Amino acid sequence: MKLLESIEQAFRSVTCPAPHELKAIITSLELTSEKVTPHIVEPSYLPYGRSVLFQSDDIEVILVHLPRGRKTLIHDHGASVGCAFILEGQMTNTSYRLDGYGYAQECGESTLKQHQFLYAPKGQIHQMSNSGEGRMLSFHVYAPRLMGIKSYRTYEEVLDYVI
Repeated sequence: MKLLESIEQAFRSVTCPAPHELKAIITSLELTSEKVTPHIVEPSYLPYGRSVLFQSDDIEVILVHLPRGRKTLIHDHGASVGCAFILEGQMTNTSYRLDGYGYAQECGESTLKQHQFLYAPKGQIHQMSNSGEGRMLSFHVYAPRLMGIKSYRTYEEVLDYVI
C-alpha cells in the first residue's frame, strides 16, 4: 500500500485522539525517510518545507523538512494538539511563554533525535530549529486540523525592528 493511502486509512476515522493514540498510530505506519522522500518539499515562502499529506476536519498530517541551520517562527497551533515524530536528523524544540506585554519569552529547550516523539499540548508556544549537520524531517499530526495559528516575536526582535 502506498504511503498516502496508509496515512488516510490510519487517520480517516480518528476524531479526538489522546497523545498515546497519536503515537500508536504514527508508530503503526512504520515511517522511514525513504518512504516520505517523494513528499519532501523544499522551503519556499517559509524557512522550511511543508507538505500536507492528509487533512480532514478532525486531523491534519504534515511532513516538515527543516534544512540545516533553519528555524520556524515562534508559533502556537491554535486549538490543536500535536504529535511529531523525528524521521531524520535532530530537532531543537524551544518553548516560550508570553510576558505581560504579549512578547514571547524563552522558558525551556529540548533536543529530539531520530525516532523520538514530541507532544505539543493545546496552547503551547514553541519554535523548532535544526542545529544538526544535515536536514531534519519530521512527521506531524494535529487534532483538530490546524486553524487559528498565531506567530509571536520576542521583545528583542521587536526592538531591533523599531530601532
